[in-house]
Amino acid sequence: MNDLFDALLFPQQLHERHPDPGPFKDSRAYKPHLQREFRRKCVYCRISDGLKGYEGFGVDHYLPKSKFPGLDTTWPNLFYACNVCNTWKGDTVSAPDRFLPNPCAHRMADHLQYQGADIETYTLHGEWLAELLHFAERRNFRDFILAALGQFLALRNELLEDLTAYETRFGKDDLGSLEAAIQETDEELERVERQIELLIGEPIAAAVRLR
Repeated sequence: MNDLFDALLFPQQLHERHPDPGPFKDSRAYKPHLQREFRRKCVYCRISDGLKGYEGFGVDHYLPKSKFPGLDTTWPNLFYACNVCNTWKGDTVSAPDRFLPNPCAHRMADHLQYQGADIETYTLHGEWLAELLHFAERRNFRDFILAALGQFLALRNELLEDLTAYETRFGKDDLGSLEAAIQETDEELERVERQIELLIGEPIAAAVRLR
């Protein structure tokens, strides 16, 4: 299920925005729409809000409203970002010789990518983003996420194998035990899959289908 780990990588393709759900007078009104737009993950570090919670995320202004007040509620200027990235990014803006990659204007994977818990940068722009947002210093948190995801995926595979084996394990005369075992395993499988979806920030089916 490498696709589920891939859900936490920087995307290979440009993100195509849906139409503006507003207009709204307050940029905070865009937050639930941005959450759906960017599939519950921070556009900069790729952490899911299933871990930090909805309140641990906010509306990022790619061009900061302190310097570009006219873009405060402009849909293409708004992104879904965790509060850590949003704080570190602050009022930073792109310079003539370097820009801050964002998934709507740049193929993020061209500039930087995770190799396990480590970050690799391929361009000056990716290096600048990684340094600005302290990705290297946040390695332990990502390592924890990947380890937890690996454990839940292994448990999910075991449960799926159990479901496959039940029909041969129980005889035709023991349907009651078979049904009870299937129900118990289904419930445990549902619990495990909820944990996986919290870690990757989206339904398992969507993560597999859309990579």
